[in-house]
Amino acid sequence: MTTPTVPDSAAMWTGTTGNSKTGNVPTLWVGSTRAESKASCKGCPMLEDRSCYAQFGTPMAGHGSMIRAAKTGKDYSLRAALKTSARSAKMARFGAIGDPGALSARYLRKAMAAVRSIGLDVIGYTHHWHGRPDLAGSLMASCDTLADADTALAAGYRVAVVLPWDHTERRFATPGGARGVVCPAMLSDRVTCNDCRLCDGSKPGPVIGFPNHGPQVRVKRAALKTTTAPSHLDTLDI
Repeated sequence: MTTPTVPDSAAMWTGTTGNSKTGNVPTLWVGSTRAESKASCKGCPMLEDRSCYAQFGTPMAGHGSMIRAAKTGKDYSLRAALKTSARSAKMARFGAIGDPGALSARYLRKAMAAVRSIGLDVIGYTHHWHGRPDLAGSLMASCDTLADADTALAAGYRVAVVLPWDHTERRFATPGGARGVVCPAMLSDRVTCNDCRLCDGSKPGPVIGFPNHGPQVRVKRAALKTTTAPSHLDTLDI
């Protein structure tokens, strides 16, 4: 399948965010329109079955507000975002919505260099890893199955993979034997992406698993958290 492309003007950046999972970090939103954002994700099965948390969940509303504000002149450039970013930020998130792999290699090289020039790590994912070998060693390959994870690993990518919504084990393995861990920020409300940064595709590390938390299973996931077996610490009588 041909990798979809969107113009570099599709890149919209915010310097700060109230996202409790990522932490307060500069964030890329792909799409100067909602149609452009969805176009960047063309071919992703989570877009096609409407299970994508970003395109059909809470981030969609925030993105729509940004698009409207941009029409009144609000500056969503990377330059403006980095100038207003929090001093606590240790990373920049490449992709709150849309797929950064649909942006040009030239733009992504410049953006990553700018982010790293102020000491921030690059954290981002692309479903288009099949057609973007140039992004191996920079972004994480976003995979839909554990078998795909092995293919992406063989292509030189670090990997993030979607797990079943009811996955509860902290550790897992791919069919090829690669070790994986569930995203620490999904396991604890005390951990943010800004704290963890295991998803820096330029550094070695395990496969990162994300139990499906899309809009169709959010209620199930919330119920699962309340019924998961307690830690042994919860059973102590002291």
